Amino acid sequence: MYRIIMNDLMEWYENASDKVLLLKGAKGVGKTWAMIDFGQGFYKRLVYVDLEKDEDVRTLFKQGSRVRAEKLIAALCMYADQQYEEGQTLFVFDEAHLFPKAVEAIMSLKNQRPDLPVCMIASTVGTIPHEAEYVTELHNLILYPMTFEEFLTANKAQDLCKHIEKQKLEPVEPEIIDQITEYLKVYYITGGMPIVVLDYVKNKDLNRVDAILRALLGKCKEHIDRYVPKAYELKVNKIWESIPSQMEKDNRKFMYQYVDEKARAREYEKSVNWLVETGLVRKVNRIKEGIAPLELQVDDKSFELYHLDHGLLRVMCGIPHTRIKGDLETMEDINGALLEQLVLSELTMNKTVDKLYFWISGATARVDFVFEDDGQVVPVDVQSHIRRKAQSMKVFNQKYRNHMAIRISLDGLSFTKGVLNIPLYGLWNF
Repeated sequence: MYRIIMNDLMEWYENASDKVLLLKGAKGVGKTWAMIDFGQGFYKRLVYVDLEKDEDVRTLFKQGSRVRAEKLIAALCMYADQQYEEGQTLFVFDEAHLFPKAVEAIMSLKNQRPDLPVCMIASTVGTIPHEAEYVTELHNLILYPMTFEEFLTANKAQDLCKHIEKQKLEPVEPEIIDQITEYLKVYYITGGMPIVVLDYVKNKDLNRVDAILRALLGKCKEHIDRYVPKAYELKVNKIWESIPSQMEKDNRKFMYQYVDEKARAREYEKSVNWLVETGLVRKVNRIKEGIAPLELQVDDKSFELYHLDHGLLRVMCGIPHTRIKGDLETMEDINGALLEQLVLSELTMNKTVDKLYFWISGATARVDFVFEDDGQVVPVDVQSHIRRKAQSMKVFNQKYRNHMAIRISLDGLSFTKGVLNIPLYGLWNF
């Protein structure tokens, strides 16, 4: 299946292969598949090593930074049953973050052989062991679940992508919008985890989709239980299990009392951060003021936690696909949380959008997302339909006099009185 990250991998191949590629992302987002697919397309030889699964091959890395390049290359090629071709053999080391000595050895290998194409894969979005030591020698990329564009492409609906791309120049015809919306409804159900999308493309069976999503949630829990430090185990599990109740609130600000009635922020801070670094949840901080630079306005104690994927969140919250029917605006949701999760995922993948925050004032005004663009603060309001009175956005605009605001809805692309309305299906292309 087509993944947008292929463009970034090509950029590394053409301009940054003198550095070790570090591909990060949560478990199950397709890192290994994307890297193997890329390697097979751009190199004559591919040496793939799963450091977690093969204990024997890990012995090759025990010397850490004292490893000898020629000896290691020969052993790895023998292990992978590949003949080494200089400049044409890509070495991929999966789950490297779990083994600090392996990271040292891989970086030493690259330092001894700068011409050697090397990639490390890590099931995390946080910092891996020794990363700070080699920061200038690494080329970092993060892979997320599939976007709506990727979903359309997987379903062989690239022609609809072309209509979306042209919407800035010409309106999308109503019958085309109807086709796009039907796919969007299915994407709302499936989410963007590759194994789920692939199964839907092959079988078109939403019952199977729900079953696979439930199985994936089980694997997420297994991943947590296997790797969480003992000191955080109880708290991390409580945070994970509190996600549905956190999402049911009108105010999605993370509240520790929904985790544990006696919980205190300082007791749970490290556990929250551990879960965020796995990539299984996403953290969006509150800003105190809508003034650039936004990074100086961050309230570290106030944040929202989102899931990795809106399909996973739907099933975790107990909403079967059968309850999602009709038009998008009438679909079952959790106070708009699924819609916001989808929007967060799409905005994260849009290269024109910087880091996302949210803003609240008093008890009622809440702007879903805020980002900074060339020094300008841009508030984002997420709606299934344009409401005539978007009070929160109005409060924000009156207070900070920002030049532009974005409304995300099901209505067509438009720009009126400083508000850019972007259709939900076109978030990846504005």
